[in-house]
Amino acid sequence: MNIKTGLTALLLSLPLLANAGAREELMALEATKTNSSADATAITTSTIPVPAPASMMALPDGRRANMKDYAVVLFMQAHCQYSAKFDPLLKGWADEHAIRVYPYTLDGGGDVSYPTPMIPRKTDPNSPIADEIVTFFGNGLPIATPTAFMVNVNTLKAYPLTQGVMDIPALESRMASLIQADMDNVDPKTLPPMPASAQVTPQ
Repeated sequence: MNIKTGLTALLLSLPLLANAGAREELMALEATKTNSSADATAITTSTIPVPAPASMMALPDGRRANMKDYAVVLFMQAHCQYSAKFDPLLKGWADEHAIRVYPYTLDGGGDVSYPTPMIPRKTDPNSPIADEIVTFFGNGLPIATPTAFMVNVNTLKAYPLTQGVMDIPALESRMASLIQADMDNVDPKTLPPMPASAQVTPQ
């Protein structure tokens, strides 16, 4: 993942998933899933696979959003008691609504919900912080688990979704509000802060 000169400064002022490498990673992950699914379908049937129906989310203003346009990036740890509590809730909700989750581990391990998470990488071995940490936490949000971000997969704009354990109704409500703000091009810096939670493991 390439981090361009000045990316850190950019990320301090904009909550964007700004580097092209992250976009390529999201797209590559989706391509792998799509290709695997298509290969499996080709083996079992000679017909063209029918795409799954869109999963729609109702927004506070009455509009509906296609959840294929959004994903959740989760930072978790195998040894975080709060990740162990939150991750099954997130996975169950995301699976039910066909919301893609991209988990990253901060301690190298997975858990029951996400047994093989991605490990943040350093393009520059001398960098003190991995690229994905800079990309997502570079706006000053404390590095802690569990932390989740909502990402528009088309624009790669990222919004802090939750830090700490959040129940599903509150998570769903916040996600709907963030999607509405994203659709209206609202500056993320003007949005209300995430609800505070003491159920986090700081780094």
